Amino acid sequence: MCSKFYSNNKKSLLLQMAKELLNDVTTRNAKPTDKDQRFNDGSGLYLLLKSNGAKWWRFDYTISGKRKTLSLGTHPVTTLANARIKATEARNCVANGTDPSSIRKETKTAQKIEIENTKRLEAGLTIIDSFVLAPIEN
Repeated sequence: MCSKFYSNNKKSLLLQMAKELLNDVTTRNAKPTDKDQRFNDGSGLYLLLKSNGAKWWRFDYTISGKRKTLSLGTHPVTTLANARIKATEARNCVANGTDPSSIRKETKTAQKIEIENTKRLEAGLTIIDSFVLAPIEN
């Protein structure tokens, strides 16, 4: 929810968003129902409680005019405090014009390439994108 108030200096309408609405007790005691539930913490962060009992931390953001959702982990592995930290980091990326989802994808791709290169080196092959030509045996 937003509360409206007027600034004395600029006499302009300012919106203040509610944030940090959840607490640990609420997240632990949330029980599943027939439908998925959202427990809002404010500023785009919420706990998604699935009908099967799974609890997912999600962060909604808008970048380049598109609304996106970023998964921040599962509860209780990711605590409320950790989810807030991750959401703040993602919010800072969005403020800098960077999509946090694309950063995550690039990191995963780099990790996969590194693992594959390690396997290839152990097998005596050249690494991916090394531009080194392997000798051709006749």
